[in-house]
Amino acid sequence: MTLTKQIETTETSTWADLSGRWFFAWRMAAACEGALREVAEARAGQEDPDRKMALAKVSSLLHDEMTRWVRRGEALDMIVERVPRAE
Repeated sequence: MTLTKQIETTETSTWADLSGRWFFAWRMAAACEGALREVAEARAGQEDPDRKMALAKVSSLLHDEMTRWVRRGEALDMIVERVPRAE
């Protein structure tokens, strides 16, 4: 009887963990996208070449991070799509 409870708890927590990771990945991608917009606006109004170059580096790093989170979210989407549905 104890073994059954452990299996049920594991399956539930695994699904919750997957769902939480999926949500977190897409929220992080959205946060990076928002930050990229702000950096682009700051870059557009910047006259100092050193600051403009620093903002370009930040933009590049944010783009890479956003891409990483989008890929993670897409991978989790594929996993979620393949989960058997209860009928």
